[in-house]
Amino acid sequence: MKIIGRITAINTSDGKHNLAVLTKDNETFNIKIKIEDSEDIKIGGVYQFECKVKEGERTGYYVYSHSSIENLELEEKNETLRSFYSSSPISLIDAENEINKYVNKLDNKIIKDITSYLINKFHDDFYVYPAATKFHHAYVGGLAYHSIGMLHMADSFIENYNYLNKDYVYAGIMLHDIGKTIELTGAVNTEYSLKGQLLGHLVLGAMEIADTAKILGYQETEEVLMLEHMLISHHGQPQFGSAKKPMTPEALALWFIDTIDSKFRVLGEELEKTESHEFTDAIGVLDRGKFYKI
Repeated sequence: MKIIGRITAINTSDGKHNLAVLTKDNETFNIKIKIEDSEDIKIGGVYQFECKVKEGERTGYYVYSHSSIENLELEEKNETLRSFYSSSPISLIDAENEINKYVNKLDNKIIKDITSYLINKFHDDFYVYPAATKFHHAYVGGLAYHSIGMLHMADSFIENYNYLNKDYVYAGIMLHDIGKTIELTGAVNTEYSLKGQLLGHLVLGAMEIADTAKILGYQETEEVLMLEHMLISHHGQPQFGSAKKPMTPEALALWFIDTIDSKFRVLGEELEKTESHEFTDAIGVLDRGKFYKI
């Protein structure tokens, strides 16, 4: 019998771990697993269990194999994650279609090839990962949703400031957080990886652009240098983690668009939980400010 569910409790008896597993249909199963086979299982995680069922006065479920849902196909994994955790308000398919629409808007072949390559390389993680562990878009699908929000905002920037190169702005947005698929450990129970702690997603993303340029034969081109600069500077200031300050109009636009979307999305989520004529709770990404809802 296959059971997919989130671990809500773990206790020990009879030399085994007893797991309380909550399914997406809100059923709870108590299943047993050998202690030595359960070292990777954590409360709050979602797993797929293959169980032997022993009928009797009280039905018993005994695990003979289990795996992380990371091994599921993308659509099933996405649907499963969304059944148990907070997630972005747009579907996986809609997110993919929206990102593909902007990839197809790119005219410069080098920029388009690099962007397409990296979106495809990190495809599954890009569409299910959060954008952060807690501060903004910290939910399943948050990484792609954040990028899509920024792309929509960029349309107006490009229309109003026609000196901006649209290919760099769109590509910079789609790639600016691609390093988070390496910096973070997964879609749930998200922590920072060793590389994430030592290098950070700005540097990791720029390194991926450099590696991709070598694979595609685009090293030493201006396009690669400009994209690398956009990624290492998109936090704007050294105190916020940037290796350099933005030094092109497109890099500056990326910084401001990123800042606006990360802060205003969180503000909107807090306002939804706030009654009219009341203040929001303190908001971390807005210097713990409180905002009055009219």
